[in-house]
Amino acid sequence: MRVALVLLYTTGLRLGELLRLTLGDIDPQAGVLHIRESKFHKSRWLPLSPSAGAELRRYLRIRRRYRVDRRPTAPLLCNRRRHGWRLYSASGLGQALHALFDAAGVRNSEGRCPRVHDIRHAFALQALLRWYQQEGDVQVNLPKLALYMGHVSIVSTAYYLRWMPAVLERASERFEHSFGRLVQGGKP
Repeated sequence: MRVALVLLYTTGLRLGELLRLTLGDIDPQAGVLHIRESKFHKSRWLPLSPSAGAELRRYLRIRRRYRVDRRPTAPLLCNRRRHGWRLYSASGLGQALHALFDAAGVRNSEGRCPRVHDIRHAFALQALLRWYQQEGDVQVNLPKLALYMGHVSIVSTAYYLRWMPAVLERASERFEHSFGRLVQGGKP
């Protein structure tokens, strides 16, 4: 569960993308994942942060201790059952993550446990907020985020802009800083 949560949170993967990852889709030394034929039949390479790469390598070391399929076609994530190792189903992994959130007391502002897709949403919002805080050009970076997340266009990625008051506040501050004098009738 730990590596599943780390990969979801640090990469913004869709649940199905995570479940379809095989051992052949990862390069733990380089710290990259190959997402094959995802939504809209797009494939992409995702670099991992150093800490996420370290978690993945740790998981693989632990996994090697057990009698788990090591072929490149073997699924990255599997769980132990009475009769051996099995693939997670989407509902099974979703329920396991929900149980983990519940046990840890992770709740949203309405008091509910987050959904798995909320992790992807949080990834996108944090990237946008980071760019605003670093005074980055969000319009230049938006296509990069769209590509990283496997969106068909930046319109899908721009959707996240409207859901974060902190991003809207930073955008407003930057606009006022750059163009506030013009709005008030002054010189730029």
